[in-house]
Amino acid sequence: MDRTYLDYNATAPLRQSAKSVMLNALDLPHNASSVHSFGREARKLVENARSQIAALVNAPPNQIIFNSGATEGNNTVLKHFTGERVLISAIEHPACLQVLDDFETIRVTQDGIIDLAHLEELLQQGPSAGLVSVMAVNNETGIIQPIKEIAALAHKYRALFHCDAVQAAGRINFDIATLGIDFTTLSSHKIGGPQGVGALILGLCGQTPTLLYGGGQEKSARAGTENVAGIAGFGAAAQDALQAMDEYQALSVLRDTLEASLSNHSPELVFYGKEKERVANTCLFAMPGTTAETLLMALDIEGIAVSNGSACSSGRVEPSHVLKAMGASDQDAKEAIRLSLGWATQQKDIDRFIEVWNKIYQRLKEKRTS
Repeated sequence: MDRTYLDYNATAPLRQSAKSVMLNALDLPHNASSVHSFGREARKLVENARSQIAALVNAPPNQIIFNSGATEGNNTVLKHFTGERVLISAIEHPACLQVLDDFETIRVTQDGIIDLAHLEELLQQGPSAGLVSVMAVNNETGIIQPIKEIAALAHKYRALFHCDAVQAAGRINFDIATLGIDFTTLSSHKIGGPQGVGALILGLCGQTPTLLYGGGQEKSARAGTENVAGIAGFGAAAQDALQAMDEYQALSVLRDTLEASLSNHSPELVFYGKEKERVANTCLFAMPGTTAETLLMALDIEGIAVSNGSACSSGRVEPSHVLKAMGASDQDAKEAIRLSLGWATQQKDIDRFIEVWNKIYQRLKEKRTS
């Protein structure tokens, strides 16, 4: 059976460039802390990757700290502000929402955009906030947040700003310096690099949050032997993503074709974020009266890989906290499924999804009327 992968927001297939550099790196005992020739080779791979990732987001290479991924990066930043007032948006990933016991929630509008008036209202309250945390692009809706305005508001009230840019890097022009971000978190596997590698990028705030101690790696900011092969793969993926940015924007044509076909064949579908500025690859929709779980299972049987817009724990689908924050009911928030395209998506993948969807839709419609 043919299989079609449309779940890039969860993880992207490994790019060939990343695979090649990783395989070469794995052939030798590379430890970037060693002073012998093998160690020097490893250090060269790590520093080359640092420069490649710096170019992707316009950051100084020496401000990049490699780690195991965005979850670690988010934890590192947020735990650094334990005991201070921390403001976190209602639509963040659980890697932000489940870190601190005590934080204040920034509301979003029904369109899924950060409520800037509410953010300023919170910032005006005392004591002064230490940190504001808002993602650049929502992983469920694909909606792009007004990051520059949010950063400016945080700084106006002397708070620092953290941005989870996992779904933004390599998808939109993302210039950390221009946007005014103090702490940025990235994840390799979202752009076609390996899993288990990420980066925390520091702005010019003068603070270096540290979570892991016990070694001098990454300028003593992140203890533990560097994952040289993984970091090299991350760098190669970042370079490819930067060079193919225009091609990535062209995914919107495939996404829009998909949504137009779905609307024509299944007019009762509800699309989320469609009228707002989104990244080119993301489509979130719901079929009223049918749970996401039902649709996911039916699509998976046909070899189509997509995901639901909510967290799934122990096989139990929870209502999407993102859609609930946007005003959706629990029932509505259980019905949304997400399609996300990426670097290897082709027209034939969209055609196959539409073909399979029409078959499933007709079957469900007949079942309802029988």
